[in-house]
Amino acid sequence: MAASGSAMESADTAPHYIEREEQAGFQAAKKNILPVLLITAAVAAGVFLLVMLVSKVKYNIGGVWEFHNEYTTPGYEDFDSTWTFIPYDDLNPVLGSFTRVYPGNYYEGFFTIVDKKNVVFQDTGNDEEHVGAFDSKTTMSGTFQIYNGAYGTWTAKRKSN
Repeated sequence: MAASGSAMESADTAPHYIEREEQAGFQAAKKNILPVLLITAAVAAGVFLLVMLVSKVKYNIGGVWEFHNEYTTPGYEDFDSTWTFIPYDDLNPVLGSFTRVYPGNYYEGFFTIVDKKNVVFQDTGNDEEHVGAFDSKTTMSGTFQIYNGAYGTWTAKRKSN
């Protein structure tokens, strides 16, 4: 055996020899994160659409409704009236106008649907304001106040054709 090889054969024979390991080890290939992001985005979009479809109850105020107003302020007489609502836009009918008819009176005004369910009706003379909500697709209810401070409650039912 050669003298140069004998020092490497045994750790006892080469006391000053320290063996080193290379840090080469296993290196994983870089992963492409794009498919993971696309799958996550697709799942999120699916969940969003499902929530929108489930929560989007379509309340359509357009048409003729029968209202009953009851005053909570003493000295006023309860009454029934017929309201006709005409949305400005058929695709997003949250704003529009109305006409209200009851014996001896005719009013016009504007309506707004807030948060897909809550409604506000204001006549053109700012004499009355009705605030309420859809109870179902064919009924609504709420409160009203007239210009002199009298209050009351109202209920409405969609009139069948």
